[in-house]
Amino acid sequence: MSVPRVVVRTSDHGPVTVVCPPWCQGHDGQDGEARVDISHEGREQDLTVPTSRGPATILTTGLEQRPYTEQPPGHDVFVNVEANGQWYPADPEGLEAMASALEEHAAALRALATQLTALRQAGGSA
Repeated sequence: MSVPRVVVRTSDHGPVTVVCPPWCQGHDGQDGEARVDISHEGREQDLTVPTSRGPATILTTGLEQRPYTEQPPGHDVFVNVEANGQWYPADPEGLEAMASALEEHAAALRALATQLTALRQAGGSA
């Protein structure tokens, strides 16, 4: 089985041949960038919650790797997490911390649901 390779034309190193991991979705739009900006990006996954107006995306995630960077998070694969229009690189520990925070937020929402039920049963006053 052959390993997928792609040539990215960089602004500072000319053509660079990149070996792509199986989850990489391609390198469209990376021609003309600096070599340090080359990245492997996986499929984005939207994390949604149901609302009265339909599903709402609260986070978008995707695998990423930057083979030529010298900046954090380095050369290892990481998950990029988008929240409020900003992307945050996360390692396994960072993802666990985010998951724990989401569990705490879920508990707060459940407590509000219980409070709302009690208020409605009491006729809206408390």
